Amino acid sequence: MQLTDTLFYWLQTKRMTERRPEDEAARESLRYFAQILSDDHELESFETLNEGRDEGKIYVAYQVRGQAAKTAWFDREAVDQLANELYGAAGDSEHF
Repeated sequence: MQLTDTLFYWLQTKRMTERRPEDEAARESLRYFAQILSDDHELESFETLNEGRDEGKIYVAYQVRGQAAKTAWFDREAVDQLANELYGAAGDSEHF
């Protein structure tokens, strides 16, 4: 699995667990993708960075062991699509 695909799936499941923390399947998927990022892609850190940024994008900062930190962005609508399909669309005032 490509790094950008794995980051996207990790981000999707992260957003799902933020929206429904009691969803054990989502939490297990989040751990699974985090392990792939750490083990297969050798990431030593990865996190979302969105304060003061474009509302239509979600930014992820990550660092491969021994390399400089990088930032990738993903379309917010695409990231939230799975959660919206499973849990229903989030209201305009609901942020997670």
